[in-house]
Amino acid sequence: MRQQICIGDNLRLERRAGEARFICSCDRDLGTGQVNFKEHCRVKESSSSDIGPGYASSDPEMAGQMCFREFFCPGCGVRLTTEVALVGSPYLWDIQPKL
Repeated sequence: MRQQICIGDNLRLERRAGEARFICSCDRDLGTGQVNFKEHCRVKESSSSDIGPGYASSDPEMAGQMCFREFFCPGCGVRLTTEVALVGSPYLWDIQPKL
């Protein structure tokens, strides 16, 4: 029996061959639990104003420095997570398990 922890509807941390791995619901391996799984995803980066109604910044200068990122499984295309970050910054680590 595999040990696993559900992280969301489509992402889990699962022990395989003695190592913790991020796994999509389609069973696509998204890397070891020691690295940011976002590095193994397809990414769509757009303006932070594209988030949707009600998310417009009152500071146009700051809005131009921010981006909206969507991370998709490269196997099945399901969106796994999103983030708002500074343009050009590394991907944020919102899931960093203590293994």
